[in-house]
Amino acid sequence: MSDVSNGRGGSDSLFVNNGANANVWFGAIGVSFPDVGGRGNLPGILFGIPPHVSNSDVRQDRDNAYHIEAFYRYRLNDNISVTPGFWVILNPENDSRNDTQYVGVLRTTFDF
Repeated sequence: MSDVSNGRGGSDSLFVNNGANANVWFGAIGVSFPDVGGRGNLPGILFGIPPHVSNSDVRQDRDNAYHIEAFYRYRLNDNISVTPGFWVILNPENDSRNDTQYVGVLRTTFDF
């Protein structure tokens, strides 16, 4: 018996045989545009698919989750940059019954 995430914040106890198989797909594609708005600045956007079980001897994911991200790295000087970003996660945990997640982030990088 193994506890496997049920996609709703809990887990299901499932019987998993030694040698059970699963196909898991994931990936992302992104674009960025160096030096837009000044030397060292970097805006970008990314679209991705978090890990998704497409075929399994144990369990398949209900739906596909999607990850969309946008960011802008602003270079303050040669050593410090600030990067605000925003993420949207559709169908979190590969389950369309889950609410869309919104995440804001602010990262500061020190290069020495």
